[in-house]
Amino acid sequence: MRFRDLLAIDKEEAVNNIDMATRSKLESFHALSDITKNDQGFNYGGHGDTSLLIVMRNALHHHSDHDLFESWNARIGVNEGVHRLSGAEFLLASTTPEVDALTSRSYYKLSDFYDRLKHLKAEPGAKYRSMWDTELQFSAISKAGVSGRYPADQVYVDIMPAFIEAVRRVRVWLAASGFSPAGDDGRTYFHSFGEPAIAREIGFKRIRML
Repeated sequence: MRFRDLLAIDKEEAVNNIDMATRSKLESFHALSDITKNDQGFNYGGHGDTSLLIVMRNALHHHSDHDLFESWNARIGVNEGVHRLSGAEFLLASTTPEVDALTSRSYYKLSDFYDRLKHLKAEPGAKYRSMWDTELQFSAISKAGVSGRYPADQVYVDIMPAFIEAVRRVRVWLAASGFSPAGDDGRTYFHSFGEPAIAREIGFKRIRML
């Protein structure tokens, strides 16, 4: 909530705080999957949203072997990115409606997700790509980038809709299995993610660096 104020004082710290918060979410989701992955009835690799979070978390956790998943905020907000990218136009896609002003957004290069699949075995890699293309609308986003003549590294996708839906999906499964949360915070968040999924409608922002 203090991002804008901090950005005016220290851009690098402001961006790093946001990126670390995103990583913390991914780590928490991965910890949940570790605890529950051997339980019967839920397959984390069987859905586009849950598989995306696991693949991205693992990539960030083993960041020494690649340079993927630099956030949009980091690219433009650190090391004079706005000036270095002067004149470049970016396509930012999200399936969270623009009218939903309260939902945070977290953009990463679409091509990074495809590139990371090359590190996986062929079978799961092809399976994940198919799910992401259809369930998360990556294919439609990619086509919009091509038709708009955007370079691959200038097309970004918002991962927050996938995160929200993944947590909701696991929450529904946990509730069906008889799980009961403990404590006020646990009950509050458990109830929050039990709300019906919001309608997903892909939208695009076109941003040119001046």
